[in-house]
Amino acid sequence: MVSWQTRTAKLLGRLTIRQALKRDLSVTDMRNQIERVERFFPGVPDDVRIGAEPGLEHCDAEWLTPVSGPTERIVLHLPGGAFMTRFKSAERVFLARLCRAAHARGRLVFYRLAPEHPYPAGLDDCLEAYRQLLDHGLAPEHIFISGMSAGGCLALATLMSLRDKGMPMPAGAVLMSPAADLTDGPERGSRFDNAGRDALLSLDQGDEIRRLYLNGRDELVDHPYVSPVLGDYAGLPPLLFQVSNTEILLDDSRRCAARARSAGVTAEVDLWNRMPHGWQALSFTPESGRAIDRLADFIREHCP
Repeated sequence: MVSWQTRTAKLLGRLTIRQALKRDLSVTDMRNQIERVERFFPGVPDDVRIGAEPGLEHCDAEWLTPVSGPTERIVLHLPGGAFMTRFKSAERVFLARLCRAAHARGRLVFYRLAPEHPYPAGLDDCLEAYRQLLDHGLAPEHIFISGMSAGGCLALATLMSLRDKGMPMPAGAVLMSPAADLTDGPERGSRFDNAGRDALLSLDQGDEIRRLYLNGRDELVDHPYVSPVLGDYAGLPPLLFQVSNTEILLDDSRRCAARARSAGVTAEVDLWNRMPHGWQALSFTPESGRAIDRLADFIREHCP
């Protein structure tokens, strides 16, 4: 049964974010809308320290370190936000809670956003953040990549790019409802079947999001770094996809996992019932805590 806290969050999501995505809002208006919503999210727990050094060349990044319990594990987290905005406070709290559960330190990357910085600027920032960890002597087998929504797309693209560049791979990745298909996609499937069930996302502005992210270069939509659902998964580390059965992005996780398995990669799909997109970041809901525990278990299993 879905908790009353999550049912309330779904209702608020329909009235705010989903309605905003269905209207022809400017990027500035969208960012302002999200800032207003974020005022309802709590701050980082007192037992998690935030640090800004060392920085990255082109974007901000933060270190989140639990006061007790961290090991050599590092979670490199890439937030969502349709490549154009982000829920900065919500994802900071999410990563703090994940790090506490996984006994890890967190690296939160606020990669550059479109339309000011279209593809591949954001991906370049994610790659720089990973290289920085290696340059500071961190072993790749102690690093896990995490990504939510658009950040999940970038997490998969980062893994494929690292492999293509011959760089050492991290221990694995957790992907929360990755937006992994920027093509028009199948005529039916979850984008069609869940169009009225998804409490947060709407594809009414999908064409505009794609145009701004790619700076009008439609020929890039089927590139695997843009639409990882079309990519080659050979050589990637273990993957955990976490997604709800009512999301329009459900098939993105399923298709990515299927391609990974066909390439011999360990890939699991943790399917949840009637959760809103990004429920892991809703710290006031019991389902968020259970989802984070599942993510942390997977991280500890593959990154001892």
